[in-house]
Amino acid sequence: MIDFIQIRLEDGVPLKDAVIEAGAVRTRPILLTTGAVIIGAFVIIFDPIFQGLALSLIGGAIASTALTLVIVPLIYYMAQKKNVTD
Repeated sequence: MIDFIQIRLEDGVPLKDAVIEAGAVRTRPILLTTGAVIIGAFVIIFDPIFQGLALSLIGGAIASTALTLVIVPLIYYMAQKKNVTD
């Protein structure tokens, strides 16, 4: 995500537009990957031996998706905006 933002910034796109565009372009692949992990883990969630693994896979996939799509771009935007205004 950050790579894409930096590429767009090098192309002369304003910071806010670059962050929004990066989110729009990268959302589908990230959600498809998360969905594949969740579906794969859901298969083993009812096995008592692997239930803990399945729950941690599902929780980790959801948390990493939220971080990748929302938190990281927001922190990057705030940090870059602060550097531009200083």
